[in-house]
Amino acid sequence: MKRNWQQYQSRRAPRYTSYPSALCFTDAVGPDRYARALASIGLYEPVALYVHIPFCRQLCWYCGCNMRVENRYERAVGYVQALTDEIRIIGGLLGGRGRPTTVHFGGGTPNFLGPEDLALILDAIEMEAGLTDDARLGIELDPRLVAEGDIASLAALGFSRMSLGVQDFDAEVQAAINRIQSFEMIENCVGLMREAGVNDVSFDLLYGLPRQTLNSFAETIGKTISLAPDRIAIFGYAHLPEALPRQRLIDSEDLPDASMRADLAALSDEMLVSAGYRRIGFDHYAKPDNPLAVAMREGRLRRNFQGFTDDIAETTIGLGASAVSFIGGVYAQNHKDLRDYHAALAARRLPTAKGVVQTFADKVCAAAVADLLCRFQADLSGLFACVSGEEKDRIIQSLTQLYHDDVIKFSDNIVKINEEARYLCRIVAASIDPRVLIAQRLSQAV
Repeated sequence: MKRNWQQYQSRRAPRYTSYPSALCFTDAVGPDRYARALASIGLYEPVALYVHIPFCRQLCWYCGCNMRVENRYERAVGYVQALTDEIRIIGGLLGGRGRPTTVHFGGGTPNFLGPEDLALILDAIEMEAGLTDDARLGIELDPRLVAEGDIASLAALGFSRMSLGVQDFDAEVQAAINRIQSFEMIENCVGLMREAGVNDVSFDLLYGLPRQTLNSFAETIGKTISLAPDRIAIFGYAHLPEALPRQRLIDSEDLPDASMRADLAALSDEMLVSAGYRRIGFDHYAKPDNPLAVAMREGRLRRNFQGFTDDIAETTIGLGASAVSFIGGVYAQNHKDLRDYHAALAARRLPTAKGVVQTFADKVCAAAVADLLCRFQADLSGLFACVSGEEKDRIIQSLTQLYHDDVIKFSDNIVKINEEARYLCRIVAASIDPRVLIAQRLSQAV
């Protein structure tokens, strides 16, 4: 990595799992607006379903997810009932429209629920929305909660993609984030998945964690490669103790500085690419024959709230507390607070709390951002036609700096990210984002 790129590595930029970001969501989108969006789904329109399970058995100090530590399983049983109620309401509004292509369980910890309760949720989806044999089921797993027979039971339910929250294999790093799990535990889980016929195993890793060093993270990447997961997501840890009180339990003195974070990211990239993995976007890697890598080669890669995906569905229906839906330019998010979520469903109402409706300019910018993140190039002609002269000048100024730093090529309104700089595609996307540029201008004026 070029040294003059380190200035970009330390910059914050949106993750662009939505556009506009969730920070722009307001109560202008409520249950009625979401219901109208559901009614607009086409009869055979592909639909991705996301199911949020907010419970965890133990608090991981780094976590930024919407979750709660729960020790009473009966509360989770009540949540399953609320989820099935939500599915029935949505099924009634769909009236048979839409065809699920994927169902993904995220959290929190989805395997906080036993296979029998996960089966109840799938049964409700099948009854209300329909599930065909070619719909892919995925689930995120905490390896510490995998009991004997769980993997085989999940595979029998139809889960063909399983993701393990690994984060880091180093014992000191694990102690610093309150997530202790041995290499042997992960190895055993992967073995059980392969025995059950699961052909899409994914690992989540984090760089920028407390006590990480180049040597320790090299060992983590090496152990990851030895277990041969089909996909790997490597995220940069965002330390936001003001917004996430649990992160105050992490000693900020133990965090690597910006230069070390950049070196950790570069190290993981070099090791994974050398091992034969393909770069996917800015934080994913996949084996060459994995559907994610194939989608990228064929120009079909997309980005949504679950990250990079090969799913053909542009429409997402989110189920559960805090889940986000996207339908025809409408984002709708459910209540995050479990009491509000349960209360809405007890009253037989959609639990929609907030959202946003994309403007035409938002849609144009979203398409350009998606092209940069998924294809590493974009034609900005449409965007420049939507923004003011001042905004266009600011975008060109930002791109010119990136061009001089050899991050991009830019001519005739076409931006192309240089191959070695592709991990900076979020920074390039932020440089064309009018909302980010306006926010930067306002912060500079304060």
